[in-house]
Amino acid sequence: MPGSAEAYAADGSYGGTTTEDPAYIAQYGSNYADAHGDAVNPLRLLLADNRYDTTTEFWTTTGLEIANIVKGLKFNSRFTYNQYNKFYKNFTPRRLEVGKPVNNNTLSYTASQSQRWKTENTLTYDRTFGKHSVGALLATTADHYFGRTVNVTGKDLSSEDQYLQYLSFANQVSATDSYEGADSNVAIVARGSYSYDDRYFVTASWRRDHAGRLPSSNNHGDFPAVTGAWKISNESFFPENETVTLLKLRASWGRIGNLGSIGMNYSSPSLSKTTWTEGGQYGHEAGVLVGSFLYYYNALNEKLTWETSEQLDLGLDIDMFSDRLSMAFDFYDKRTYNLIQSQSMYWPLAIGLNKMLVNQGEVRNRGFEASIGWNDKAGDWTYFVNANYSYNKNWVSDIGVKTSTGESGVWTGGGSYRQIPNFYQTKEGGPLNQYYLINCLGIFQNQAEIDAHAKDGKPIQPAAQPGDLKFEDYNNDGKIDTNDRQYFGNAMPHSTFALSAGFSWKNLSASVMLQGVAGAQAMYVGKYSLYSDCEGNFNREAGILNAWTPSNTDTNIPRLSKTDLNGNFATASTWYLEDASYLRIKNFTLGYDLTDLLRKANHFGERNSRLSVYFSGENLFTFTKYSGMDPEVNGYDAVKYPVSRILSLGVKLTY
Repeated sequence: MPGSAEAYAADGSYGGTTTEDPAYIAQYGSNYADAHGDAVNPLRLLLADNRYDTTTEFWTTTGLEIANIVKGLKFNSRFTYNQYNKFYKNFTPRRLEVGKPVNNNTLSYTASQSQRWKTENTLTYDRTFGKHSVGALLATTADHYFGRTVNVTGKDLSSEDQYLQYLSFANQVSATDSYEGADSNVAIVARGSYSYDDRYFVTASWRRDHAGRLPSSNNHGDFPAVTGAWKISNESFFPENETVTLLKLRASWGRIGNLGSIGMNYSSPSLSKTTWTEGGQYGHEAGVLVGSFLYYYNALNEKLTWETSEQLDLGLDIDMFSDRLSMAFDFYDKRTYNLIQSQSMYWPLAIGLNKMLVNQGEVRNRGFEASIGWNDKAGDWTYFVNANYSYNKNWVSDIGVKTSTGESGVWTGGGSYRQIPNFYQTKEGGPLNQYYLINCLGIFQNQAEIDAHAKDGKPIQPAAQPGDLKFEDYNNDGKIDTNDRQYFGNAMPHSTFALSAGFSWKNLSASVMLQGVAGAQAMYVGKYSLYSDCEGNFNREAGILNAWTPSNTDTNIPRLSKTDLNGNFATASTWYLEDASYLRIKNFTLGYDLTDLLRKANHFGERNSRLSVYFSGENLFTFTKYSGMDPEVNGYDAVKYPVSRILSLGVKLTY
C-alpha cells in the first residue's frame, strides 16, 4: 500500500498503512475496491502458510507372448496396473490486514487415491501363400478405474505454533468425501485383411464396446470399418518408368463412438450423508430434514448412447521422378450424429431435477488434404521441401429440435465474458459456435452523427456521446437490443497449411518450418478490461493512449468512460471480432557436425562417437493482423498467455 515501507514487522505484527490513515484517504480516497484497494501481498501469504504435499505413484506392466503356436499364429497378453496416492496438508494462519482480513485460522487435510488397470489379449495370424497375403486379429480389452478423495478441515485452532497444528486442537472440524467411478469398459475386436500380388488390398474390422457409464439397458455399441486400396502402378498394363513410380488409390469407411462428455458416475446415484433441507427435490416433502439418501443430480436417460461418427475417405498417392517427388491427396466426408448434450427445449423446471443428457443433432465436416514433398541431392548438397494444405467446411445439418411453429431451433449459450453476454449461437445450416453479434458501424464523431442515427426522429442510441461506438439497428425498430444480433462466421479456420524446408552441405545443416491458418476469427474480449475504464482495478494496454478524443478522431478505440452508458464495452458487438489468421515461423534449426574433428582422437574413433552443435528457435515470429498477443486462441481471447518463444543452443555428444 502507498506510504508503507514494510507491511509486517520482524515480530509478525502488521505495520502497514491502514484504511483509517487520514493521509492515505486524502490522497487516494476511501474506495478500497479501486486501483488502490484491498490487495494483499501474495509472497507473504505463501510464506505464512505451512504446507506439506506428497504424491506417490506405482506402475506395473506384465506381458506374455507366445509365438508360432502354429505357423503365423501368435498370442499376446498385457496387463497394466496403476495406483496413485496423494496427501496434502496446509495450515493458514490468521490474516489481520485491513481490507481483506481473515479472523480465523484453518487446517486442511486432503487424501486421495485412485486405481486403474487395463488388460489386452490379442491373437494374430499372418501368412503369405504365393501372391496371397492374409491376416487376422481377435482381441479383447478391458479397463477399470475408481478414485476416492477425503477432505477434512479444522478451524479456529487455539494456538498457531507449528507443533500444535493438528485437528485435535481445532474448535471446529468438518469432513467431506467423494467417489469417482467405478468406470469399467470391455471391448471385443475382430479384424481381417487380404492382399493379392501387392496390387489389391482390403481390410475389414468390427468392434463391440460395453461402457459402464451408460445405463445397463443400452450400454453396448457396434463400430465396423472397411478399407481398400489398388496399387495401379503394379499392374501389368502400367508401363515401367521413372516418371511415375507409384500410383495408388485408397478408400475407407468407418464408424467410431465417443462418450467423453458423459461423467463416469452418470448411471449411478450419488450418496449423501449430510443433513439436508429439501427445497424442491421431486419425491421429498419441502422443508423436511432428510438424512442419508441416494439421489441423481441430473435426470437419467435410459436410452442415452454413444455420440457416433461415420467417415468416408478417398485418397490418391503418387510418387514421381525416382521417388524424389511424393504427393498425397485425400477427400473426406464426416458425419457425427447422436450428439450428447443437455436437453435444450421443453424441460419442466418444476420436476426438481437438472436437464437430462440426450442424443440429438448432427454435424457434418467435409474437406480435402494435400501434401507434396520434394527431396534431391546435387553434389555435396541435399535438400528437401515439404508442403501440406487442408480445407474443411463445417456445418450443423440437424439441430435436433423444432419450435412450436415447426421451425428448427438454435443452440444457444456460451462465450460470455464479464458484462459481455453470450456471443455464440448455432443455427441449422451454419457452422458450430457461430458469432451472434450486434454490428458495430464505427465511432460517432460529433453530435450531428448521433442525431442522424435515428428512427422517426428519435435517437436510436440516446445515451451516446461523441467518441462512442455506433451500432446497427438491424431490425429497424429504433433501439439497440439483442434482436439486432446477426451471424458473423465462426472461429474455425477454413484452411490450415505448413511448409518445411532444409538442406545439408558437408557438415552444415539447416531447416525451417512455417505454419499457419486462414479464415479464422476470434473475439478479443480482453479489450473489455485492457481498454475500458469500467473496471478500475486493471492495468491497461498501451493502445489506450490512442482512445478517441476530440483531437484524436482517427482511431477505432472509443472514448473512455467510467460509466459506459452507451454500452461500448458491455455490448456483444463486432468491435471485439477480429481476423485471427496467421503465418508463424514455427521452428528454425542450424547445426554443424564436428564428428570428423572428434574422431581424429583414436579413442573416439574406435567407439564411433559423434559430436554436433546446434541452434534452435521455436515460435520465432508471427505474421498476423490480430491485435492481441497471440491469434491462436480458438476463437475466444480473454488475454490468453501467448505461446513462448524458445531459443536453444546445444551440444550433442554420443560416446
